Amino acid sequence: MEYSATHDSLRASAIIGALIAIVIVSGTELIHSTVFADTNTVDKISVTIPISCTMEGAGMNTHNATINNGQYNSAIGETTLTTFCNDASGFAIYAIGYTDNEEGKNVLANATLGSSSDIVTGTAISGTISNWAMKLTTISSPSPSHPITIESDTEGSFSSFHTIPDDYTLVAKRTSATDVGIDAEGSSFKTSYQTYISSTQPAGTYIGRVKYVLIHPNDGAKPEKPVTIATAEYLQDVNACPADLPEEIVYTLKDSRDEQEYKVAKLKDGRCWMVENLNIAGGAALSSEDTDFDSNYILPTTGNWTVSDGKLILPASAIKNTDNNDLIDNTQFSVDNYAYVFNSGNRVDCGNSGQNVPCYSYYSWDVATVGSGRSISTDDVDADHSVCPKNWRLPNNKTSDSFDAAIAAESDFYNLAINYGMSTGVWNESSSGFFTQAGPNTNPSFLLNGLYGGGSLQFSGLYGTYWSSTSSGISTNLLAGIFLFDANNVSLSAASNRRNGLPIRCVLKYN
Repeated sequence: MEYSATHDSLRASAIIGALIAIVIVSGTELIHSTVFADTNTVDKISVTIPISCTMEGAGMNTHNATINNGQYNSAIGETTLTTFCNDASGFAIYAIGYTDNEEGKNVLANATLGSSSDIVTGTAISGTISNWAMKLTTISSPSPSHPITIESDTEGSFSSFHTIPDDYTLVAKRTSATDVGIDAEGSSFKTSYQTYISSTQPAGTYIGRVKYVLIHPNDGAKPEKPVTIATAEYLQDVNACPADLPEEIVYTLKDSRDEQEYKVAKLKDGRCWMVENLNIAGGAALSSEDTDFDSNYILPTTGNWTVSDGKLILPASAIKNTDNNDLIDNTQFSVDNYAYVFNSGNRVDCGNSGQNVPCYSYYSWDVATVGSGRSISTDDVDADHSVCPKNWRLPNNKTSDSFDAAIAAESDFYNLAINYGMSTGVWNESSSGFFTQAGPNTNPSFLLNGLYGGGSLQFSGLYGTYWSSTSSGISTNLLAGIFLFDANNVSLSAASNRRNGLPIRCVLKYN
């Protein structure tokens, strides 16, 4: 069994009022006195009052039982959880069943036999389907007593054997009107598990887990069920990239804005990335429900942007000259802060060394940041929003010319590069390691896709260039930080004019 707990803290400070020291200097005549205002003093005292909330388990981690076919067993194992909060706010305890590191998949699974022989959730009574269930029992609390209350839902009370929940479900709580105080030893409850094994169940070992989460204060808000790239259908649904998600396993998800499919993976830096370039075409309608901007964001209406029915409309895609890879209107991608899009239509066999073709789509920085970067006039500032799908964002790329460990730790592209062939401690490096480990035909698949400048395709097949969310080079030109590499070098201190058209690779906002 597993559990997790949230911890809140409260900081209280008290300021003792001004203690004004008035110094009186008396002469031979008492009517003469002098007040020195600059001798006033103020004492300040800070007091920190922590709120301590813990949840600890005994008998956790592993319960084993051997059960013959056709039998019922109510003694798989028991777990005792002891909770403690030293304030009067109360707390709530949620539970969710899961297997295979997938929360909400509430079966006891056998990795060999597959789902047709899984043991499903249920009340563990006789029948033809093997099932398992859980029951909570209150244990008396020490004095002062603040016992756990076992909860019920539409299927009944968790005080009797109950279906393992497939979403975060309130199973117990404590609502205390009295401060428990530092001397309280905590309130405890016990969870028991049982199974019924049908006579047709194949032999095997079946493994499932139940996760408990302590929420403080007890305000009615339940945890959000994590949705990973392994369980989602759409990019916009993903809200977690957990530590136990395997690296470099490629999944395919859809973008709800145009139903286009993208390959995604958790990479060696521990973050979940799109491992294909963004390819949303000009003319697409964007909203806060599907795109990386807030509902209160004032949508841009100048510089080729339009708003229709409350949605931001991407500028129409530029048109390519049929005789070459340049655009018919060579003024596009040549005016500062104007929003331009070019959708190449090519997602196959692109980005290899020496291959001079456009790959996926190219965007001005104004499009990349959906206008939110337009007014940034200071170096190393990240735009607040992007054209990436909701819950995804542009990677940042702090652009200091000299290596700084603190800056490096904040840079998405840097952390990616050092996990794919670039040495630590530098921003620029002569190394083919990155392109070898993260270029075409690898799971990261960063491409030598060049850029559009002044309407012309430049450096395709020679350089990979990707927009970051970070401003750069304000003092010399209107630039933004980019991730730049070729087959032999990596640079993270490069920048490009914001009017140029560069590809976009999105990273999940959440770990």
